Amino acid sequence: MKLLKFFVGFLLIPLVLGFSFFSLENSGFFNVDHIDLIVEKTPEGPLYMQPLVKRLDQALEKYRGQSLWKIDLNEVSKKIGTEAWVQEVVLTRRFPSKLRVVIEPKEIKLLYLSRGGKLLPVVSDGSFLEAVESKVAPDVPLLVGENFADKTELRKKSVEAVESIPLEGSFSRKSISEIQYDSKEGYWMTLIKSGIKVKMGEEQMALKGARVSQVIDYMDAHSFQARVIDANLSKKVLVRLRKDP
Repeated sequence: MKLLKFFVGFLLIPLVLGFSFFSLENSGFFNVDHIDLIVEKTPEGPLYMQPLVKRLDQALEKYRGQSLWKIDLNEVSKKIGTEAWVQEVVLTRRFPSKLRVVIEPKEIKLLYLSRGGKLLPVVSDGSFLEAVESKVAPDVPLLVGENFADKTELRKKSVEAVESIPLEGSFSRKSISEIQYDSKEGYWMTLIKSGIKVKMGEEQMALKGARVSQVIDYMDAHSFQARVIDANLSKKVLVRLRKDP
């Protein structure tokens, strides 16, 4: 008898749970009433992303009111992943009626100043994101020159060149305001504070950057002012002082 009761209970419990779930589902208990959209912090700051996040938030509104369990998370994830600024996305269901969306945005490496004066963010693969206003633009070096406009590989190469330079220091990513490129001379980088133009060429950026930092530290210690630093030499750095012709 006890064994019979056990089997009856074993069969009834799933049926009761299934019926309860079905009833709650039909009553709208699991309908999405809240969507958490979380964008992970980026080094450039959140301001330039606000319009992008707002637009995505509005697009996700169509899932509000739908059953949490009937939403195809893979399909939603793929749609969000088509956004040019999205690196990765993770979707999770939160019982009983919440959808959580966590996004890792692409990091803005550079900005490009277009012929029309627009600031276009450049990501690691060299592609552009949509233009941003100068007042909310990320604090990253600016690519200057029409040769960057239609050459994705050159922009990607520029990102790699900049990333080989230290983030901090006398000559660093944070100290560079503008980057130009010449097919014969390679990269020219302009420093923010002093306006010094640094000729870097195309190879051994880390080594040349370290040499330039040493030169800048020496000049600062002796109150020298330069207009050009040529680091595109095999074993030395050439400095042209402001009083030089």
